[in-house]
Amino acid sequence: MPDENLNTPLVSIIIPVKNSERTLGSCLSAIKRSNYKNYELIVVDDNSSDRSLEIAKNFECKILKVENGQGANYARNIGGINANGNILIFVDSDIVVQKDTIHKIVETLQDGDIDAVVGIYTAKHRNENIVSQYKNLWIRYSYLKSPPVIDWVFGSVSGIKKEAFMKVGGFDVNLLSRKGNDDIELGKRFAQENFKIVLNSDIEVEHLKQYNLPSFIKNEFERSSGFAELAVRLGETAHSVKHGFVNVYPAFIISTLIIILILTFAILTISGKLSYLYLIGGILIYLILNIKFLNYLEQVRGLFAMLAMIPILVIDHIVCFVGSVVGTIKGIFKK
Repeated sequence: MPDENLNTPLVSIIIPVKNSERTLGSCLSAIKRSNYKNYELIVVDDNSSDRSLEIAKNFECKILKVENGQGANYARNIGGINANGNILIFVDSDIVVQKDTIHKIVETLQDGDIDAVVGIYTAKHRNENIVSQYKNLWIRYSYLKSPPVIDWVFGSVSGIKKEAFMKVGGFDVNLLSRKGNDDIELGKRFAQENFKIVLNSDIEVEHLKQYNLPSFIKNEFERSSGFAELAVRLGETAHSVKHGFVNVYPAFIISTLIIILILTFAILTISGKLSYLYLIGGILIYLILNIKFLNYLEQVRGLFAMLAMIPILVIDHIVCFVGSVVGTIKGIFKK
């Protein structure tokens, strides 16, 4: 390593990979362009069947293989166990870091009271379709609304002190990434151990995931189901309505209930069994709950894009309601 890096802590950047040939090259190239140079790069291949391994071999990195495809959390743990750095940085294979991302993570963790730090998505990313833009901006907005001290981690970009990571036993290998709760559960255990996790909105990464409407609906159903199931497991279901759950803020949760009422009112109004005033009242409440998010969309993407995203928001709330009901039932039976 260059002399200027000898006094900086060694960082282990861990990337779980599963059939990521479309994005892995961009992910690794961005890390190589980082202005923080004292790191080791660990790619953990979760039994990929595409060109992911071939792409990784084009970069200077340690490649670890996981047989039989045991999930992102298992791959993350393998990376953590084999890491030499005292700071572990977990980055998903569809993430592009900024030049200063690694440096800002290290800088944050140099505060002795902080055990982990989470970053956020950039406002702009290269997938221009309206569904992808909505999803990216919703996640960013929800993170910006979160308090500075949180009780969850973010698989897309999180920095964790290795000592704390090993003490809590790493990620739960029984949780799946498609359910959206594979990474956040670790933060809950961090909180139980009185480890401190902060969200630093200055740490930004670009998310390359692209959605169409069917994949978005599938993602939102699985994510809301997984979140609701985890909330039951942790005994936080009632608490989440008032305070939110992870990055899902209360207004979004309440909106999933209001949108079902609106649909019910609409059916009853059309059938002549209910005054249209109830329907109008429900719509007004829904708009009030979501006005700040709609304002944010308008500020970032403009008026026409915001209007185009309103139907996606409505679909999101409907799907999340169904997913939450399914997840809650699953959680109750499992508990």
